[in-house]
Amino acid sequence: MYFSCNVCFGSLPLFIPTIISDMGTFDHQASNGLSAPPYLLCFFTILACAFASDHVELRGPFVAAAAIVSTVGYCLLGTLETVAARYVGVFLSVQIFVSISILLPWVSSVHHTESKRAGGWTIFATLGQFGPLVGTNIFPKDQGPYYHKGAWISCGFTSLVVALSVCYSLLLWRENKRLDRAMTEHPGGGIEDDDSQPRGFRSVI
Repeated sequence: MYFSCNVCFGSLPLFIPTIISDMGTFDHQASNGLSAPPYLLCFFTILACAFASDHVELRGPFVAAAAIVSTVGYCLLGTLETVAARYVGVFLSVQIFVSISILLPWVSSVHHTESKRAGGWTIFATLGQFGPLVGTNIFPKDQGPYYHKGAWISCGFTSLVVALSVCYSLLLWRENKRLDRAMTEHPGGGIEDDDSQPRGFRSVI
């Protein structure tokens, strides 16, 4: 999921001013200025989703929801050519950053020891950082002014985030249920539910 998000993270900041400029009605200075409002909206969305995610103790649904919004945005960029529709697509596509902000604490929420969190973060960060290597090359200049290829590649990766977050949430839910059954079958204190999870620990879905 982090790799897929980082494909977009590596491309959007670099190419949004170019995408806006190539809409045909904005000069370079105006396109840089118009690239700010989508990020401002995304900033407030990140704050709202982070607060709500902590409040309801859920991660996966917020990751999937933001990725769905971003997927819609890339679909608009990949299919429409009017200025207004494409600018709306930019607003929606940057919402993939919300998924990144929820993925970061999600890694810590599924490990109960500091060593496992450190190992999880190492794998998470190492593999995820390969995403920008892809993202920085999917909007070549010769694809302008509409950059359909880059939009559809990004759309594929945001769709992958949706699918993976749903699958991962279901796997965690199933694992939590298994641990609940183990605790019911062995109600005595002082033992672990299994060899890997301490009694009472449940992953945040």
